[in-house]
Amino acid sequence: MGRYRYDPLPGQHYIRLAIIHPAKFIKDNIVISFHTSPFPNDTLPYEALSYVWGSKKGRMPIYVSRVDTATTNRLRDTVQMKFEKIQVTRNLDVALRHLRYDEAPRVMWIDALCINQTDEVEKSPQVATMGEIFRLARRVIAWLGPEENDSNNAMYLMDYLGSQVEVDFIRWSLRPAVGCIDPGISDGDIGLPFQGRDVYSIYYLLSRQWFERLWIRQEIHLAGPEAVIMCGLYQVKWSSFRRGLACIYLKPTPATDFTDQCKTQINSLRGFMFQRKTNNLIGSDYDFNYTRCLDPRDRLYAVLALLNDEDKALIPSPDYTQPYDKLYTTVIINWIKYYDSLNILRQCQLQGDTCPSWVPDWSKSDARFNALKSRLYYSPFTAWYEFPQPVVLRAMGVYKCAVSKYHQSPQMSRYNNTMLEQIRTWLFKVDSEEQHTTEDYTRLLLCDRFANDFDPPDSDYPDFEEAKQCVEFIMSNCDINGVNNKDFVRSLGVNKFVNSAYYMGGYQCIQCTGGYIGISLAPAQPGDEVYTLLGCSDPLLLRPQGNNKFQVIGKCLVLGLTYDEALLGPLPVNIRAIQSYDKRFECDAPAFRDISSGEIFYEDPRLKSLPVDLKDFRKELQDDPWADINVEPDIFRERGVDLKCIDLV
Repeated sequence: MGRYRYDPLPGQHYIRLAIIHPAKFIKDNIVISFHTSPFPNDTLPYEALSYVWGSKKGRMPIYVSRVDTATTNRLRDTVQMKFEKIQVTRNLDVALRHLRYDEAPRVMWIDALCINQTDEVEKSPQVATMGEIFRLARRVIAWLGPEENDSNNAMYLMDYLGSQVEVDFIRWSLRPAVGCIDPGISDGDIGLPFQGRDVYSIYYLLSRQWFERLWIRQEIHLAGPEAVIMCGLYQVKWSSFRRGLACIYLKPTPATDFTDQCKTQINSLRGFMFQRKTNNLIGSDYDFNYTRCLDPRDRLYAVLALLNDEDKALIPSPDYTQPYDKLYTTVIINWIKYYDSLNILRQCQLQGDTCPSWVPDWSKSDARFNALKSRLYYSPFTAWYEFPQPVVLRAMGVYKCAVSKYHQSPQMSRYNNTMLEQIRTWLFKVDSEEQHTTEDYTRLLLCDRFANDFDPPDSDYPDFEEAKQCVEFIMSNCDINGVNNKDFVRSLGVNKFVNSAYYMGGYQCIQCTGGYIGISLAPAQPGDEVYTLLGCSDPLLLRPQGNNKFQVIGKCLVLGLTYDEALLGPLPVNIRAIQSYDKRFECDAPAFRDISSGEIFYEDPRLKSLPVDLKDFRKELQDDPWADINVEPDIFRERGVDLKCIDLV
């Protein structure tokens, strides 16, 4: 009885299907047969399995029969039959024992079995087809693992919550489901009706490795309406499970021993539950945050089927013989050339020297998600760039200041009192070095995002005056834990403030030359320089390397430099950059609001001062809020802007 040797597929447009033979007892050996089929092909409907491979240690045998399925259905002695075998992980072994039927075969597509994992020539085109394999499956089954940690209770609760609400996954809002028995479930201000046991079981269910796996994003989001989440023998429809997830995220969780852990876990899944129908590379750090995959090339290959057509075309066909750093570099060069933009650099965080610093190294876990949300503003300028060498990006930039000091913020508590104390300690340390206004600290703590910076207003954020009142309270001598302040600390305004400021945990406050102050998630150090690059919407921290060469440390938010002030000067005092919901694209788009009149418009009013023809740009802007315009560097220089060439390495 030897190792199973795969027969080659007849061509790239074929797949293998695994026919799982029935067994009555959980301990019976697992027997499968393979059926090779053209793809797509409706003659043999199949189910697709979404799961985690698990540890490679302690592998288990799967026996492969090359004879008729009906014959082997009646035979249990796999040793006597001298079947060949495939070694699989224990997690897949357990899944198959739960999935196989008692009396009938089950036809499934399972990557570890249906792709010859040792054949790189076969593997690459099969991986390129995986999105379609899951999209066309009769049903997708997401296997979380066996029943444990009261998972049946958690599965029941997810299904119940999902049955009570409808979710707008674009606007992140709840409404009562038709026929619901508890309308309060859809009220975002009413806490979840959970006990300690419920929070415990949900926390452990959502902590399972399946939720961390990158490949599951396309596997479950491309699945048809019959897709299910399966844990042990308990199954819940994916559509209901997803609504339950959103419900937990959007509603307050009662205080229990596991509340903090549960909220942290559900927050890490927001990109998963609110994943859009089509995605793009520039948003991949948010859409696929906190996910894991074994092969760094899969940071791109695993999301290929989820990308829009333009970005999909920028990624070469899967090739597992190509080093991942060369793949990433090729994709970023293709992106910059296609979009004439450097906005993709906003994903960079310096993480060693495997990739050039201007290439986001998606393989590094700490680089996957830069939560610094400063995208209210979108720079309208196309980039100026060259590639003098394969690993050098030459760009045009304006230097404005350098980091002189930094102050690391603590990891924030989920409890209002404790978090306000943490912010007080941190702000006093910052303020003792260099004093700034309460308005400045308010903008920093909330990444300069407030309820009225959105149209319609986003009630998840406090308004500016509300947030400023919180900062004034923090910086006063008031006893945060005093009985007289109890109602204020528990108020809705403070709740919104701390929910937004919570994500400051782990950031650095950077104090810069020239009186500038900002925040950075990337690890800044004194001497790092803040640049505005032509064609990049956020200022970047760059580390001088000598000879006009710089490493990209990461994006930052620096007050006075966040809205292209280095190129255009400050916005008029009555104009605010906002995000306005655009029904054409079903998402928020960059816009401007006249605070005096309330008028909302797309064109940056500062562009009128440039000696360029705006006619074509304005026409394009009517159909595309992200329209851009080419302005030659000399035009900025003639206005006194010190644009210079720099090399990013």
